[in-house]
Amino acid sequence: MEVDESINEILAGFRKSLQEDGGDIELADVKDGVVKVKITRTTVPVSFSQFLRDHKTRQGIGCGGCRIPASTIAAVLEAELKQKIPGITKVEVVK
Repeated sequence: MEVDESINEILAGFRKSLQEDGGDIELADVKDGVVKVKITRTTVPVSFSQFLRDHKTRQGIGCGGCRIPASTIAAVLEAELKQKIPGITKVEVVK
C-alpha cells in the first residue's frame, strides 16, 4: 500500500468524527515525511465533540464551550500517523 493510501485510510476515521462535529479534514500534500492537511474546524462545543471521544484526547482544550483548535486535531493526527506509517515526521495545517 502506498503512503498516500495509508494516510487517506487513517484520515477517513478522523473525517468521520470531524464531520459529525460539523468540520472536515482532507489531505493536501505529502512530501519528505511532512503531511499537509486542510482542516475545517468543528462547530460544536468540545463538550459534545465526537472527535474528542473517538480519539480520546483533550490536548490543548481548557473548557467545554469552544470549538476544537486545528492544532489539537493536527497533533492527534501526527501521533497516529507517526505510530502507523514509517517516515512520517510532521503534520502541518494549510489553508
